[in-house]
This record gives sequence, structure tokens and C-alpha cells, in this order.
Amino acid sequence: MQPYTVLLPGRTPGPNLVNTVDYKMHVLKRQYSDGEYEILIERWIPETGWTRTQLLMNQKQLAKLVSVLQE
Repeated sequence: MQPYTVLLPGRTPGPNLVNTVDYKMHVLKRQYSDGEYEILIERWIPETGWTRTQLLMNQKQLAKLVSVLQE
């Protein structure tokens, strides 16, 4: 199949955690000030396009999130 020449939502290869034809997910962690973090979760499905969830948390909340994900 010939690669797309014009990028549309969902066609970007990007640093996606999941990168399939019908679902993509990208997670980004940023530190703003000492002990303050933003977790950005972006998901793509053909019906809705990209949706974003932004989580703002401190160090203690981030540690709790990480511990839940590791279970």
C-alpha cells in the first residue's frame, strides 16, 4: 500500500503506546514545578478522532497512580 502523502488524524505514526488501524493511544508525562506533574492521555478511534484526558497531580498522587498501574 502506498503511504499517505497528507496526514489526517489517526494516520500519524507518532510515539504511540498502541498503534493499530482502529485504535491509538499516546501517554505523556510532564513536570511543571517541583513535585507537580501533568499526565496527558490521548486516544484515537475512527468514530471520534483524538480525545484527550489531562491529569494534574502532585508527587504523592503520581506515586499512587504508578503503584496501581504496576499491580
